[in-house]
Amino acid sequence: MMYDYMMVSLADYPGKVASTVFTSGCNFTCPYCHNSQLIDLQKSIKSEEEFIDYLKKRKNLIDGVCITGGEPTLWKDLKNFIKTIRDLGFSVKLDTNGSRPNVIEDLLNDNLLDYIAMDVKAPKNKYGLFVKNNEDIERIVKSIDLIKNSGIDYEFRTTVNEKLLSTDDFLSIANMISVCKRYVLQRYKYSESVLDKDLCGKGQCDIEYLLMIKEMINDKIEEILIR
Repeated sequence: MMYDYMMVSLADYPGKVASTVFTSGCNFTCPYCHNSQLIDLQKSIKSEEEFIDYLKKRKNLIDGVCITGGEPTLWKDLKNFIKTIRDLGFSVKLDTNGSRPNVIEDLLNDNLLDYIAMDVKAPKNKYGLFVKNNEDIERIVKSIDLIKNSGIDYEFRTTVNEKLLSTDDFLSIANMISVCKRYVLQRYKYSESVLDKDLCGKGQCDIEYLLMIKEMINDKIEEILIR
């Protein structure tokens, strides 16, 4: 299920120069998804072996690997893939939608992750906009608790689109993740690859709206960032 990789990123793994791996296959259909081509399983552009060879040649240039998607926790070989990367001496960051807490817990128990970024899409009552299976909603709550108590570095993050989420929704999200270490408000920006252009709109989120949300929930979270 590894689809492709980006050679070097300075933005995907906080504080590290990283290579970013994309997996295909996702169990969500987020209206604002920019990687909608990865929702269905795709034939890999690059092989795992090619990526590992790439890492071996750049040990002194890259600090870590960010694994994103799609949804990486759906990949049955994810654990072995991470073990191989860790054995080479690289840190690993996992991006996830939180719908597979059993996978996250297994990776944490084996000390295979250095950083987790979990997308919290909405308050529980609005997750129907994003999930294909409503049973995933309770799994998301479990993942939040696992990550908060994991002992590793982490962040929760939400893409902010005024058409989808109200200020009251962000109060509910803040209560879901409180008291967490770091929460990132990601500014929605339109692109041609957005999954549902009509629902999301063709503009971008007003920065004043982001700042208002940050101020409103500031007392519930240790650190709030805007990206």
